[in-house]
Amino acid sequence: MTNLCIRWERIANEILMHFRAQRKLQGEVSLSEAIETDKAGNALYLQDVVGADDTMQEDLEGREDQRLIRRLVGEPLRPGRPPAPDPASGGRRLRHQPQLCLPHRETRSGEAGGGPAGALLSINSKNGGGSPHSCCWFTKSTPGSAGGKRKPMDPRKRLIIIKGKDQTDSVASFRFHDGRCEVVYTSAPNKTYDFQSGNVEIMPLQKKIDPAQVIVTANGQTISGTDELLDFGAYYRIVRSGKKDLSFRRSEVQLRQNCLTDGKNKEAFQYFKETAAAISLVAENGINILSMQYDKIQQVSEDAVLASYLAPQKEVKAPRMPEAIIYPFGLNQSQKLAVERALSSKISIIQGPPGTGKTQTILNIIANVVRSGKTVAVVSNNNSATHNVAEKLEKKNAAFLTAFLDSLANKEKFLEAQTGVYLDMSDWEMQPEERQQLEQEKTALSKELNEMLNAKNRIAEIEQEFLQLKPEQHYFADYYATYRDAPSESLNKLSSQKILALWMEFEQYAEHETRLGLLQKLSIMFRFNRGALKLFLRSPELVIPYLQNQFYFVKKQELEDEKETLNRKLEHYAFDEKMDELTQKSLRLFRAELAARYPWKSGRKRFEKSDFRRDSAAFTNEYPVVLSTTYSIKGTLGIDHIYDYLIVDEASQVDLATGVLAFSCARNIVIVGDLKQLPNVLTENDIRTSDAIWQKYSLDERYRFSTHSLLSSALEIWRDAPVTLLREHYRCHPKIINFCNQKFYHGRLIVMTKDHNEPDVLTMYRTTAGNHARGHLNQRQIDVIQQEVLPRLRQENYQSIGIITPYRDQVAAIRKQLDDAYEVNTVHKFQGREQDAIILTSVDNVITDFVDDPHMLNVAVSRAVHSLAVVTSQDPRNDRTNYGDLTRYIEYNNFEVIRSQVHSVFDMLYQGYAQQRRAYLQKHKRVSEYDSENLMYSVIQEVLSEEAYSAIGCAVHVSLATLVKDYEPLTEEECKYARNPLTHVDFLLFNQMDKQPVLAIEVDGTGFHEVGSKQAERDIKKNSILEKCAVPLLRLRTDGSGEKEKIRDMLKTAPQK
Repeated sequence: MTNLCIRWERIANEILMHFRAQRKLQGEVSLSEAIETDKAGNALYLQDVVGADDTMQEDLEGREDQRLIRRLVGEPLRPGRPPAPDPASGGRRLRHQPQLCLPHRETRSGEAGGGPAGALLSINSKNGGGSPHSCCWFTKSTPGSAGGKRKPMDPRKRLIIIKGKDQTDSVASFRFHDGRCEVVYTSAPNKTYDFQSGNVEIMPLQKKIDPAQVIVTANGQTISGTDELLDFGAYYRIVRSGKKDLSFRRSEVQLRQNCLTDGKNKEAFQYFKETAAAISLVAENGINILSMQYDKIQQVSEDAVLASYLAPQKEVKAPRMPEAIIYPFGLNQSQKLAVERALSSKISIIQGPPGTGKTQTILNIIANVVRSGKTVAVVSNNNSATHNVAEKLEKKNAAFLTAFLDSLANKEKFLEAQTGVYLDMSDWEMQPEERQQLEQEKTALSKELNEMLNAKNRIAEIEQEFLQLKPEQHYFADYYATYRDAPSESLNKLSSQKILALWMEFEQYAEHETRLGLLQKLSIMFRFNRGALKLFLRSPELVIPYLQNQFYFVKKQELEDEKETLNRKLEHYAFDEKMDELTQKSLRLFRAELAARYPWKSGRKRFEKSDFRRDSAAFTNEYPVVLSTTYSIKGTLGIDHIYDYLIVDEASQVDLATGVLAFSCARNIVIVGDLKQLPNVLTENDIRTSDAIWQKYSLDERYRFSTHSLLSSALEIWRDAPVTLLREHYRCHPKIINFCNQKFYHGRLIVMTKDHNEPDVLTMYRTTAGNHARGHLNQRQIDVIQQEVLPRLRQENYQSIGIITPYRDQVAAIRKQLDDAYEVNTVHKFQGREQDAIILTSVDNVITDFVDDPHMLNVAVSRAVHSLAVVTSQDPRNDRTNYGDLTRYIEYNNFEVIRSQVHSVFDMLYQGYAQQRRAYLQKHKRVSEYDSENLMYSVIQEVLSEEAYSAIGCAVHVSLATLVKDYEPLTEEECKYARNPLTHVDFLLFNQMDKQPVLAIEVDGTGFHEVGSKQAERDIKKNSILEKCAVPLLRLRTDGSGEKEKIRDMLKTAPQK
């Protein structure tokens, strides 16, 4: 025991001698600092002497030995106790002898006493602690740490940043001293590292953030699986189970609200998740891929498209539109508008009827997105649309930007096809000055072309008007031929609008049967001409038909003159060459951007399969255009990866469960589709199952799976989003597409193709009466195709001929009979394709709802480029179908004799007349007299805007004289009344396909039409005339109600001519 005391006394003296030798430390010492070496030459540390290691007590025997050890070692270092006298100084106390404050030892589980790990060890000099010139040691001392690696400090309480790097996990202890910081690392406990204090930041924890509430993105990469999110002010620390903690500067981190924390959003998402589990296809291995992807989603960022879909009432931040937009794939006016809206809106919707250049629009959007350094995923319900995009990019040598990753097989194919080299872009490089100059030239050219594009569209509109004017004028000529002794007064230099105004003026004069005063005569001469004044001396029965005939003559001449003027303007400007120049300049700018962006002179990174999920951001930086299906896109790369843009093509065919999942992987979206083409098809079982799930939730009808496609729901949800209709049509002959235009698109399309008076563009073949269909097969129609239709089409030398039928059985029978000489398929298989000539066979004897589906008919007709032949059965019950409308349209445009007691409605004539009539009544302050008619017109237009009545038009104030063709059934008094051009019906509803009247509507004022009045007698005559002409009549009293329902009921039962 005596030897032990001597040893400890010697150690204590060595400690005091070390303090004297280290006066430069200003009385501060570290437990981790080497103070001597042992006999073997190993460093001896202060903590080895005074460390809180329990094994020392275990080596001593008896309580007396323990007491003696504590006195010898502990007393000189006890907090607050003055040091013992120094024998070397004559027994005097040292003025600057340090006071050493020891931490409480950390106890093992179950031991009493002890303080927290990492407690403060402070050796205070006379200057006190905490100042830059004092010493403050922080350490974490734990059992078993002596002689081995120290455990790191608790990263959940403070963060240690050294030279901009988080080294909390590596630091065992540190102290600030004289503008320096000394650090001891756990990996090297025997060595001290010296740093300038400015290079070391100690940050205490400010707050904990609930990771379930936010989406964490660091340097563009979404971080999932976060257990704790610690906010240290300038830094965030992310704690994940089983993984290394991550630290990022505040500027590197984006925290976005998780929209699924909102109860309503979570409910809607859960509905789609449950629907996906019940409805979606199951793979061969029994896995429901869509449901599996839903299960992985715990959070949805507030800036994702899905967040906006679930909460459309919240304001969204729109992307910033590029300063200059390029069009390397060409453009027209509608496409230009669509691209601009797509790049400046978080949500944009593009409605693309057949042949309007949807793919071209998508390609221009892609080019501008990539040029701005962003990423885009392009998806559709099937691969055909995305393959089309890939092919067109390849033609511009831009395929190296794309990755087709819709399936495991395509992913493998992509990986194998990697070459490790870039395309040679030497010819694409451009100096910054040259690029800036080219940018300016392109911008100026784009502005120039804007006016010319309007002119181009106006020419197309004129040709469309010609197309409608030609048959209408043909049928009006038949009507006008019944009049003899027509006026011969000259109306030279009067425009078509002036002639309509003169008609209006004359009609008002004739109705009131007054003489013209001097001022009125002068006014007529001044506003029209002398010949117009002479017409007021003739009878209305001759003047009004004459004015109507003059309208057609002058209108046609005006259109021809306008078209010629615009053509000269375009030729002088060299429109086609300028359009090509704009495309080439845009392409050069696009390529120059790519050459500057990609290190094409060096090797290209080759990705591995694991990179798809592990390094999604790096992958899309290299391949910014990812092609996939709507079904697969969420799982194509990492489950949390967000694309800058998502483009969904053929969106009307995407179901909501699939679409909602796709919404979760993009910040901005462009939805492209057409509600008038084929929709998403659900089975009856899908509908029943999904509706049962729907009943469990309380959601807006706009989210209902069974009643909405992605496109229709998007239009309902995002009502303020820009919707662009691509109007310019480039595929079909004008006569072919004009059926779709009038029937399905309300005449809004601009047909850019030309009519060269080709024969047999439209033909109708009706099989002889009889029940020829057997199930879903009609042999008689197949025989007509083989024996009558095909021989004629072969004579025209069409390069491609397609046969479309609604049933697979008919497809199989036609293929068997005709071999493989022609493309034969169902309507659904033909969407997105075209043929020079199309033969459409309806199969059914009496056309069913399935065959008569307007979406199927629209797609079938619009596949034909130059010729359309329709083969159908001859059953009168088909007259009320969409196929019946197609039949009427073909007959009307082919000038076939239509057996009817009435003329077709002269639509163009009465449209112009209605405009002039409104202007006249407003000018003469007589609008109030016709308020009831104005209100009824609004009601009629509202009814006709419904899908069921899309083919019905409305003419206003139609003269009976222009309506009645056969006067033989009428009495003499009725003939006289009907021939009077001042006798009219208030509204005449007609089928726009053949302009045949469907329903006449009269608005009867309660006083003016009361029984016994003169007007009531006229009403009786009009009723009789219309009945004998087989034109249904609906009289609506101004004091009645339920007008909409009455109009609908009459339209449902009205016979088709």
